[in-house]
Amino acid sequence: MNEGQLESAWDSPGLDVLGVLGRIAPGSAVADCGCFGWSLARACEGPGHRLVGIDRVEPPGRPASAAFHGMVGPRLDVPDDHVDLAVANHVLEHMSDPVALFGELARITVPGGLVWIEAPSELSALARGSDDPTGHAFASFWDDPTHVRPWTPGALYRLALSWRCRPLVCARGVAGSIPVSRLLARKPAALRGATPYRFVSLEHVPPGLAAAWASVWPDEE
Repeated sequence: MNEGQLESAWDSPGLDVLGVLGRIAPGSAVADCGCFGWSLARACEGPGHRLVGIDRVEPPGRPASAAFHGMVGPRLDVPDDHVDLAVANHVLEHMSDPVALFGELARITVPGGLVWIEAPSELSALARGSDDPTGHAFASFWDDPTHVRPWTPGALYRLALSWRCRPLVCARGVAGSIPVSRLLARKPAALRGATPYRFVSLEHVPPGLAAAWASVWPDEE
């Protein structure tokens, strides 16, 4: 990985979850945490990906080719090392324990597999909410009563490192009209099941992923 360039082989301006699905190996197992609407089903059909939906309650309209697993809080009812790609698209901002959820996403991902996160950024919280609530607009992050916190790219970067996952992409983007932060991280190929956790601040650590990794996980260069 080139110093100062997180994207590495995934270097692609504006990379989103559909772009990730189009670039992983055909026939991969994909977990969609928060699968309301089964929105990834069509994107999985072409490459023959096997879709696993995860949510608190099974949404209606599950495709015949998809499986479903439940979740309680951040705990996912999915076996260890079960999917090649774990997706949480606009889920973290609703969670009271998002740190634990990321650990679960890493746990269910195979060694060397990928975790994708997209969440509204702090910029989405700067807009003023509508003065007319009966207009039903989502003008601000805070218009959704289930939102807990927005996410900066820096917070997602530290979150991945804290669970021993290497950030490949960590960037800003726009989903519709919503400013978002995006993360693509890789689980170490040598780790099965749950990955270890360490609190990460990176205070006084020199810039660059190599320096961050050496500071947090000096036993794995």
